[in-house]
Order: sequence, then structure tokens, then C-alpha cells
Amino acid sequence: MIWLIVIGGGALIAFALDFYGLGHPDRQRKVDVADRVPTLFVPGEFGTRYTFGHMLRRLPVDKQVVALVRQNGSVHLRGRLAFGPHVAVQVLFADKRVQPAAQLIGVKRVIAALQQQAPFAAINLVSHSMGGITTVLYTVSRPAVPVRALVTLAAPYNDTALATPGKVVNWPLGPAGPSQTTPVYEFFRAHVADLPETLQWLNVAGDLFNGSQHDGAVGINSALSIRYLAQDHVARYAEVVIRGPRAAHSLLHENRLVDADVATFLWPLQLKA
Repeated sequence: MIWLIVIGGGALIAFALDFYGLGHPDRQRKVDVADRVPTLFVPGEFGTRYTFGHMLRRLPVDKQVVALVRQNGSVHLRGRLAFGPHVAVQVLFADKRVQPAAQLIGVKRVIAALQQQAPFAAINLVSHSMGGITTVLYTVSRPAVPVRALVTLAAPYNDTALATPGKVVNWPLGPAGPSQTTPVYEFFRAHVADLPETLQWLNVAGDLFNGSQHDGAVGINSALSIRYLAQDHVARYAEVVIRGPRAAHSLLHENRLVDADVATFLWPLQLKA
């Protein structure tokens, strides 16, 4: 009985330490890279520190700041932007049901707060699920701080409900685009001219590979439908489909293949140890 208590107590402590660490900056890594373009990691609806927390530990980055957007929209920064290696900023929202329009306001306030710590001329954005809608909204808003590179994971670009389980939309894709479109898709079509010509964009979709053609929440065709709007308007558009059980919607950010795709796309030169 005592050993069960000891093991259980140890597991609880390990969980608590992991949970705490995922929501706070990491110790700076000693790497020989000077990078003044911070990369912001933006979760989707119901996203938590777990959405990108473990991925940030696996990627060749220095998570210098955790930016918390409070319920009232104000921003609290844990840590300080100092640059040096590949710099990461983990964005968290206290309101887990925040929608893209409100999330966009939060992202802009995070960037403004970061600029007060250390100015920068451009950013990279990595996002998951509905956060992909938000990061594209930011990208086409002609912001003062433009997006250099964009990585979107399982974003529902042509869904009637944004990544809501049980309502998977997967309309066929033809030579000219989706057979049917939603207001979200049409909004982006109307703003395609606002995409930066210099933008580098990696779009990742998941396929459970069980004949469903979706990741459990977002259809492959919904995620990839954005190609018809992006590929002729940005410097580079690339897409990847991850297949298998670990391509599930909530597991894409825990997939080592995705880690490699993200790292290679954003930082093609390997970091030195």
C-alpha cells in the first residue's frame, strides 16, 4: 500500500511540474543562431498550454515568453523577449471558447506588448485548428508587423462550424476549388489580395486513414481548400497530409512528423548544439 502511495504521489508531482512548466518560459538554450523574428504559437478553440507546450520542448526553439490573454482582453507576459536563438512565444487564452474575431484582437495585443519589450520587424505564426483561421485573419489584415512565415495545422477553412466534432465538412475539391463554399472561405477569397507576396505558408492536414478523409474534426478538403486562394498569391505555399491514428485532430501537434515539417519549413538550417 505504501509503495502505491509513493508512486501515486510521485506521478502527481511529475504532472504538476509538467503542467507548470508548459505555461512558463523555458531556460534559454545555448545555440549559435541570431534570429530577430519571433514565432508565435496560437491555439484554437478549447486550446490549452498542452496544445503546443510539448511541441515547443521538442522544436529547436527558445520559448522566451508565454503570453496570456485574459478574459477582459488584457495581456500578461511571462518572461521577456531577448532574441538570440530561434525565439518562440506561446500564446494562451483564458477564455477557452474565444472565437477568431476576438482571438485576433488578442493576438494583436500580444504583438504590441512584445514590441514594448524588444522591437521586431516581422513574425512567424504557427497555429492549430481554429487558431489557423485567426492567424490568416491577422495575415490579411495588413498589420504593422507582417507575417514572414505561416504554419497552420488542421485549420477548417471551408467548414460550416469551425472544427466542431461531429460536423465534419469535406466537400470535393475540383480544378477551380471546392464544390461548395462557406462564409469563412468566401471571406478569405474576398481578401486574397491582402496576402503578402513574400509570405511562406505551410498548411498541414490530418487523415485518420480509415476511409473518413478527415482527422476526426476537420476534413482534408476543408483544410486544403485554402490552396486555391494562396498558391498564386504568396511566395511559397506548401501542404502536407499526415496519415494514421496520430494524425487525429488533437494529436497533430504531438506528432514527430509534424515537428520535423515545422522545423524544416521555418528554420531550414539546423541549429548548432
